Amino acid sequence: MAKPTKQYILDKALILFNEKGFVNCRLQHIADTAFVSVGHLAYHFANKETLLLALYKRCKKKQELLLAEFRVLPLFEDIDYLLRNMFRLQQQYLFFYLDTLEVVRAFPEIAKEHQQLLRYQRQQIQFMIEFNASRGSFIQPLYPHQFAELAHIFCLTMDNWLGYQVVNGSLRPDEGDYCRDLWTILRGLFTDMGMPEYRQLFAKENG
Repeated sequence: MAKPTKQYILDKALILFNEKGFVNCRLQHIADTAFVSVGHLAYHFANKETLLLALYKRCKKKQELLLAEFRVLPLFEDIDYLLRNMFRLQQQYLFFYLDTLEVVRAFPEIAKEHQQLLRYQRQQIQFMIEFNASRGSFIQPLYPHQFAELAHIFCLTMDNWLGYQVVNGSLRPDEGDYCRDLWTILRGLFTDMGMPEYRQLFAKENG
């Protein structure tokens, strides 16, 4: 029987981290779940940090691809598509979004990469807001830096929504609730053109 591959070990580690939290998992737990020896695990991943970094890079790459596609033409349908796929990505890498603070405190290399991702994410969200203002679906900014501030709040909510739901006692956070809460941040920007577009989008989804 062939020995488990690096990808197989990563997949098993991800399941374990999501179930127990990365803090509660040791290399022995991961080796047992993947049905390999600790020595074979160490051949692929010298320590827990290298394994965690590999998982984070995989998550980061998927998010960067979503954001890159989103920048092309962020109409309302594209905003909703991004939100739904961000929710699914966060569910897939649940441990990171619930334990972000512990991860970045413990692993400086991941902290540095995540800070870069957050900056990129804010830039893309700000571009989305500016683009929709330029085409008349959002109002023009009422004061300098309004859109930059709003992008910051939007990203803050987008990345921390799941953790808040868990702390608040929700055992099954819902994709629809996630999207509605984030759209609520944008609704104050809608113009007479934007509001019908928003209603049409959700009428299509509910139809």
